[in-house]
Amino acid sequence: MKKSIVSASIIAAVFAAGAQANINWDYVGAGYTDIGPDGPYVEASYRLDRNWVLDAEFARVSQGPFDANMLQVGVNYLTGFKLDFSPNTQTYILAGIENASGDADDTGGYGGVGVRHPLTPQVELYSEASYHSIGDNYGSFAGGIAYHLSPDWAIRSNVALNSGDTKNEFRFGVSYQF
Repeated sequence: MKKSIVSASIIAAVFAAGAQANINWDYVGAGYTDIGPDGPYVEASYRLDRNWVLDAEFARVSQGPFDANMLQVGVNYLTGFKLDFSPNTQTYILAGIENASGDADDTGGYGGVGVRHPLTPQVELYSEASYHSIGDNYGSFAGGIAYHLSPDWAIRSNVALNSGDTKNEFRFGVSYQF
């Protein structure tokens, strides 16, 4: 009995060691988003150099007869600022443009700050506070989690709490890190 518990523990530790939640900015992902209207999304992020990350996302959302294409393109500047109690946490400043087309036509910008933190070898947490000038000009506080199934694959989910009349957002998807 004790040998099987020890063996199972060793196997679990070996499996857990294979999936690392190293903060990797280079990935592509896809999933489902619900922001009032809902639909599929695709996203990509690519680290240009030590401090700059390019990111983009596209979502096709619909509700009844309403259909819109949501496109967001921006950059993140990795500040290098380290938290004393958490030296692996990465802080960043984000900015970009976003566009809605189709049944809703609008363009605006966004800006904010964010934090990504590897909580365990398999789990990465993130949060962002941002302001968006598209639509009703709203503030957003988002928090999310990535569970790494392997060094290449992760399941991602987040919730964004938005101010004013802007609906809160929920996302669930998968990503491939490269």
